[in-house]
Amino acid sequence: MKIKNLFAGALALGFASSAFAQTEITITGATAFRQATVRAIYNAYEEGARALGTTYNVAYDFTGNNLAQLIASNRAIFVGDFPGLTGTTTIRTSFNGSAEGLRAIAGNNNPAFLTAAALANTGGFQGATTAPTATLRPKFSFSDVYQSTTPIDNEVLEPVGASAVGVVTFCMIANEGAPANFTNVTIQQARATWGAGFAPLSLFTGNPTDTRLVFATGRNDGSGTRAAYLTEWLYGAASLVNQYITTVAGETTPDVITAITVVPAGGNGTGNLTTTAGASNASTLWGNNVVGNGGYSSSSALRGFMGRTSASVNVYDGVNQAPLITGGDILLLTWLSSSDSRDAATNGAKILGFNGVTVTPIPSSGSYLDSGFNQADFEKIAYGAYSAWSYQHLYHHGTLSANEQTWRDAMTAPSGYIETGLQQTANGLRLSDMVVERADDGFPITSL
Repeated sequence: MKIKNLFAGALALGFASSAFAQTEITITGATAFRQATVRAIYNAYEEGARALGTTYNVAYDFTGNNLAQLIASNRAIFVGDFPGLTGTTTIRTSFNGSAEGLRAIAGNNNPAFLTAAALANTGGFQGATTAPTATLRPKFSFSDVYQSTTPIDNEVLEPVGASAVGVVTFCMIANEGAPANFTNVTIQQARATWGAGFAPLSLFTGNPTDTRLVFATGRNDGSGTRAAYLTEWLYGAASLVNQYITTVAGETTPDVITAITVVPAGGNGTGNLTTTAGASNASTLWGNNVVGNGGYSSSSALRGFMGRTSASVNVYDGVNQAPLITGGDILLLTWLSSSDSRDAATNGAKILGFNGVTVTPIPSSGSYLDSGFNQADFEKIAYGAYSAWSYQHLYHHGTLSANEQTWRDAMTAPSGYIETGLQQTANGLRLSDMVVERADDGFPITSL
C-alpha cells in the first residue's frame, strides 16, 4: 500500500494537507452502506497514489492496523490525491444513519467529523474516545431509503429522480443459540413481534413445545435500516415499535448477554436500565421518544451483540428496576445489512430466511460476480424472489462545485468506485446486476 501512515500521518503532512486542500468532501448517512463507501474511497486514493507515485494519509475511529477496521469505521479522514481532481483532496466520513444523514445535509443537525489533527498523532492510531472532531454540515449523505420515507422536508435534496447508486441487501438474523428449527420469519410474524416486543418461538417454528421468548431488537429511527424493515413489512416508518436493548450490566460478560430492557424513553435509564450509548439510542426523528421506540444507534454495536448467547437473561420493562423475567432462556431477533449479518454469523449468529426465501452472505472473494453471494442466492435477489433489499441513494444539498461533481461522477459511474466497493465488501448488488426494480421503499418488485 502507498499509505504514508495508515492510522496517523506525520505532523507536518497532516496540517499542511489541511491548510492547502483544494477540495473537501464531507459524507454522512447510512451505516449499512459504510463498508462499500469507505472501501470505494480507499480504492480511489490507492489508485491516485499508484498513478502519481505519491502517498496519502488516513485516520479512523476503530483500533487495529488493518483495512477491515478502516472499512468498518464510523468516522474517517483521508488526505491525498484523488483521481481526476487537481491538488490535495480531503474526504471525511461520519456515518450516523440514513435518516439522520438526510437531516444533517438538510441543515437540521451537524455530525462530528475527524479533523486533520487526527492525522498528527505520532503515537499511532488515535481512537474514537480521544480523536479530535469538529461538527459541521456535510455536503453528501448515503441513504438506504428515499427522502420521501423520512420526515426531512425543509429542503429538497438532490438528485430528486436519480439518486440510486446501488442496492443494499438485508437479512433477518437471530442471535447465537438459535435452534435448528428456527429458520424463517414472515412479514406477519415480524409485524407481530415488533408490535408487542416479543413472541414465543412457537410462532416461528409451529412447535408448541418451543416456549422460549424471542425479543425484537433493532435500530433507532435515525436509521435507514429501520426505515427499510418497517416499510418492507408494511408497518410504516413512523409507526411505534417495541424494541429491546442490552443494558450496561448485561454486556459485561464476554460473548454472553445477561440483561436486556425495553428501550427506555430517551434511550437511557438509570440503575439496571442504563444503556451503553445512552441518549443516542433514542428515536427522535419522528418525535416519538417513548418507551420501546428507541433502538441501537449503531449497526456495528447491534451486530456484535447478535454474536452472543442469551441463555440466562434478566428482562426489564424500560421503567422499573425489578426484572419482569429473571434468568430467562431467550432469543433476540433483528434485521441487518447482509455485510453486518455475515460478520455476525461469523461470531455465532444465525441467518434466517425472510418470507420463505433464504440468502446467505459470504465473503466477496470467490463469490458469484464478487457479489458476496453464491450464484443461486445472487439470482434470488437480482430476479426478485428475495425482497429484503432497498436502493442505496447518494443525496446532496445545494449546487455542486465542479470538483464535487467530478467526485460524485467518479464514485457513481458504471464500474465506478462504488460498484467496485460493493464487489469487495458483500454490502449489496450493483444497479446493473438487477433484473427487477421497485418504485419506492417497500413497494412491489417488478421486472425491468
